[in-house]
Amino acid sequence: MSIPATSTPAPRFAALQHRNFTLLWIGLIVSNTGTWMQNVAQGWLVYQLTSSPFWLGMLALSFALPMILLPLFGGAVIDRIDRIKLLYFTQTGAMLIAFILAALTWTNTINIYHILTASFIGSVLLAFDNPARQALIPDLVPLRDLMNAISLNSATYTGAALIGPALAGMMLAPFGAGTLFFVNGVSYLAVLIALTAMRNVQAFGSGRQHATIGKSMLAGLTFAWKNKLILALLGMSALAAIFGRSYQTLLPIFARDTWNGGPQGYGILLSTSGAGALVGAFGLASIRNVKRQGAILIVSGITFSLTIIAFALSPNLWMAAILLFLSGIAITVFGTIISTFIQIIVPNEIRGRMMALYSITLIGLPSLGAMGSGSIAEMLGGSSGAPLAVLMGGIIVGLVVLLTIPFFWQRDIEKLKHLA
Repeated sequence: MSIPATSTPAPRFAALQHRNFTLLWIGLIVSNTGTWMQNVAQGWLVYQLTSSPFWLGMLALSFALPMILLPLFGGAVIDRIDRIKLLYFTQTGAMLIAFILAALTWTNTINIYHILTASFIGSVLLAFDNPARQALIPDLVPLRDLMNAISLNSATYTGAALIGPALAGMMLAPFGAGTLFFVNGVSYLAVLIALTAMRNVQAFGSGRQHATIGKSMLAGLTFAWKNKLILALLGMSALAAIFGRSYQTLLPIFARDTWNGGPQGYGILLSTSGAGALVGAFGLASIRNVKRQGAILIVSGITFSLTIIAFALSPNLWMAAILLFLSGIAITVFGTIISTFIQIIVPNEIRGRMMALYSITLIGLPSLGAMGSGSIAEMLGGSSGAPLAVLMGGIIVGLVVLLTIPFFWQRDIEKLKHLA
């Protein structure tokens, strides 16, 4: 990739100047809002059916396993086929799952195993879907707008985290979980329509290659292992995911038992975290020239750690909500810098596999960490052990980020562009 010379400063939210990116961006905001509504419904329904942190952990595990084991295989597939056609398949499959959950809930036949199975199958689809969407971004915008596009892409999920839980919190009690599942199913149509409306997208990876899928997967792992910067970025993202991001699965416990907030309190906690993430995404995207990205990476990681620690010690729901707002800002900036570094360094023919590895750290490992947090909370006394489990994770994240200061502090995107 090369960067076209220009004397004109980039506009704010420059990625939205590109039609194909804007179409996908709008579609994902709608779809992800529905996804967050379904996440709220699943977590609340599981806890209502079982009253156990263990089963919340099992819900996380059912989602985590495919997102840990399959994305690299998915990335190898993504690097050799039309990414848009793949997205048609995955989005349609996820829509059908949501409708089935709605039907089971409305007919009062749903049980914990239905929810775990739906979570597992949805995660299998996401193992292909998420790396494909991330690998597609550099094909929708020029390199000069890539960080802007990645920041705005983060807003499609984290911004939806503001709207979705708020809507779910209002709708869960009067309409029930089945309605939230159904709304999520309808929301997938927004992405399908956006994909249909795109024009002139070079959505292929390295379709001309003749290596087997197995050799392609091995090549991806070898590339990541030999590139020490990629390895460090993935490692940092992985550890933050396991020990930091996993707190979200325990939020139903904090909402219902720690602060007696009920479903509305659960929605507030998720919404404030989403609001912070939205501020972080749009704030970073609004800056025309972000400098000293390595230093920003370190500061945002430490800030995330401190806010999670303070959240675990919070005396009430509203203080916790404020802290989750701040943590949302920090973790979004942290993840955007990591993703941008990876996208710039990696060539197109292997981008699907590298974004698949990143997807494991971004989506799969937090759920695995949530299983661990749920188990620790159970051993420490059930609902009373949840704060200590989150506290331990926040401390570990802080220590990891502090140890990486010498490696990342001087890193800068401008110095990496010659690798693109």
